[in-house]
Amino acid sequence: MPIYEFECRKCDQKFERLILSADDKTPECPECHGRDVQKIMSAGCKVALKVPGGYGGASAHSCKPSG
Repeated sequence: MPIYEFECRKCDQKFERLILSADDKTPECPECHGRDVQKIMSAGCKVALKVPGGYGGASAHSCKPSG
């Protein structure tokens, strides 16, 4: 279920909405309650996964402090 970012053309408020299907109506601005909004490109997010043994072949013992 994608979350889209919108910007109101009337009051410039930026907000996010979860869009459940293509049939959903244009969301209402939470600030001015207008429907003249446009979907904007968002930066998105990066997910970092940490796995035992490291990433890219690093071994678990190479992460231990020496001595």
